[in-house]
Amino acid sequence: MCGSTIDAKVQDLTPGSQGHNLVLQVVSVAPVVEKKRYDGSISRIAEAVLADETGCVTFTARNDQIDVLKEGLVLILRNTNADIFNGFMRLNVTQWGKLTVHPDTVASTPPPPPSINTKDNVSAVEYELVTVNDADE
Repeated sequence: MCGSTIDAKVQDLTPGSQGHNLVLQVVSVAPVVEKKRYDGSISRIAEAVLADETGCVTFTARNDQIDVLKEGLVLILRNTNADIFNGFMRLNVTQWGKLTVHPDTVASTPPPPPSINTKDNVSAVEYELVTVNDADE
């Protein structure tokens, strides 16, 4: 079952947060990497930098999502998670989410970002997993 989602900006993303809806512009797209899966099929993965007026974030796209990533396009990302991969935050669309080109036919979709901020990159901050012992609190 999917939970509720909220409209958000890049500055609202925190490690482990879920259920974000964002409208972001594609700043850059890294080359596609193909990985062979255990069943012999091929999985395609690419990372793209997406931004709004509050900052930018690295988005991990998989398979068909990659075909939508074109520099300069404004995208709507529905039901995303901000996960940590190798110590850095990455945005991804969940299995219940959707990635589409802006504008769409949904009346509640926010407008595109008025400007693009690539200086405040939330994916450039390194995070470290810290285990808290209840006895230490």
